[in-house]
This record gives sequence, structure tokens and C-alpha cells, in this order.
Amino acid sequence: MAQVSIHVNGREYKVTCDDGQEKRLKRLAAFFDRHVTELSGELGQIGDARLMLLSALTICDELFDAKSRVAELENASQTLGPETEGAASRAIEAAVKRVNDIAKRLSAE
Repeated sequence: MAQVSIHVNGREYKVTCDDGQEKRLKRLAAFFDRHVTELSGELGQIGDARLMLLSALTICDELFDAKSRVAELENASQTLGPETEGAASRAIEAAVKRVNDIAKRLSAE
């Protein structure tokens, strides 16, 4: 297990993580610190515990929104009808043919 020093709201915290995950943990901490700093600027000094809680809830809200959007996109892609899939396939094939034709012309010059 690796130990990493992270900084949140001007304070240093020592946390452990799996070996090789140090860089990711530091990126996560920096992301969280930006949220904490932004919220602290908006709300002022409301206490560390409350500030951390509100920041975590804000990030959870963003996460839930992102998960919802991903689910909507997955559902939309599953509801494509055969006509839409066929049209998309034909459009891709036509684009590939055009690119190949252009490549042949360029190599002939």
C-alpha cells in the first residue's frame, strides 16, 4: 500500500491507496479541492465538516446527472431501428468509398 499526501481546503491529509494508484488519487483530490474551494468562496467559512459534506453532495449530484445522461444515451442506441442502422451503415460505406477514391487520385498524381 502506498501513502499519498493530498491537500483539501488548505489542509494536508495522508491517505493510503493501492500501489500504482497514487497519481489517480492526487487527481481526484485536486478535483475535490477545486469544488471545496469554489463552494467556500460562495458560502464563506461554514466549518470544515459542513463544507466537505456540501462539496461531496455537489459532486454526487453531478455524478448522478452524468449517469443519467449515459443511461439515456445507452437506451437511445438500443432503440435504433433496422432502417436507421442500415442507413448509418450505408453512409459509412459511402464515406469509406469516397476516402479511398480520393486516396487513389492523390497517389496517381
